[in-house]
Amino acid sequence: MTINAVISEPKDQPIKNLIFKWFLISIPFSQALTINISFPLKIAEVLLVFLISFEVTTRGILKWHLDKTVTWVLFSFVMLIIISMIVNIFYSYPYELAQNVTRLGPVFDTVFKFFYILLAICSLFITRHLFNADQRNISFFFIGAIASASYAWYLFVSGILKIPVLLLPGMDANSQVYDVGFGDIIRSGTFREGNYMGFYLLVAGILAVYYKYSKLSIFFFASIITTFSTTAIFCSVLFFVICLFHKYKKHKFKLVASLVFIFATIILLVQVSPGIKTLLYNKVFGSEDTVENSNDIFSKADRLNTVLVSMEIVADNPILGVGPANFGLHFSHYNLGVDFEQDVKKIPNNIYMEILSECGGVTFLVFVFLLWIIFNYGRKKSYILGAGLLASFIYFFAFPTFTMLFIWVFLGIVLS
Repeated sequence: MTINAVISEPKDQPIKNLIFKWFLISIPFSQALTINISFPLKIAEVLLVFLISFEVTTRGILKWHLDKTVTWVLFSFVMLIIISMIVNIFYSYPYELAQNVTRLGPVFDTVFKFFYILLAICSLFITRHLFNADQRNISFFFIGAIASASYAWYLFVSGILKIPVLLLPGMDANSQVYDVGFGDIIRSGTFREGNYMGFYLLVAGILAVYYKYSKLSIFFFASIITTFSTTAIFCSVLFFVICLFHKYKKHKFKLVASLVFIFATIILLVQVSPGIKTLLYNKVFGSEDTVENSNDIFSKADRLNTVLVSMEIVADNPILGVGPANFGLHFSHYNLGVDFEQDVKKIPNNIYMEILSECGGVTFLVFVFLLWIIFNYGRKKSYILGAGLLASFIYFFAFPTFTMLFIWVFLGIVLS
């Protein structure tokens, strides 16, 4: 099956199918091609709202069936978040909240994030529904991924050659860059950060392997280089290691040889390339005594600090948390004087801690149960999906938020 062969007019409900195709294509344009209206308004979000509205008015939403267990788990997840949101809107804390870091006030931010959560969950339902109808929709997901990855390579090569780049609408001069020693490279691609772009490319690569697009999978995994994301590189290696264990579990020599080759290559690259050493060693194992550039260890220290703050918040608010999008309001109170950009709204930078601290322990348990159900479903379909889901769930430990649409689209594809 080729991509060109499936770009044809669907047989039924052409409007719905057309909107969905463009939704899949536009998913990676999370910062590029957005309109700033106090927040980046994304094409994918607008199309998803249109798609949901179309399904509601035509009663197509009644066909969004899921396994009963998954449906009830998602329903419980949403209801618990609503309870957390309402309680925290009216609850008065015995200390001053950092309201200066909100967009338009705490209530607006928490309701707005809840809206994002609903959109994300709806994207799972509708993705599963329309992929059940036609698995060839994956081609349009790949078209968006190809466009996004190609632009990332354009930014990468332009940075190396030190030539001016054409920034897409929505991007600005403050786009996230990485100093490779001989030039600053914009590492965020079409997203806000390289970490976002890296996770998206990991998902695209996993799906390309699953759908047997070998050349595309190589392109997507290779494109992770342009993001300089340590987590994306680690999770990609983890994905391939798990796949190798499954593929060669009856061929011990091939398995050992493959693993030795992978790890020997990584060790060699770390030794000969300062840039790769920064990505794969300094950011993970580096300390002030072993690393010359303090920026190499800042990210690790910042993430560790937000996790510690999250744990303190959870200890005081174990059941319902502090409410969606409210972590930043409480950060300065629990930060204990550690100076990590106090004037900006902080986030946990860890999906598990995000849900624990903002939505509470009960919601967290429901979320973990949901991941367990999806993982079991995916691994029964294919060891590739099982490995991909496991790598993704590991990525959650270093990813800013669970509301990114491509995460829920990926889960919807797995469940289809």
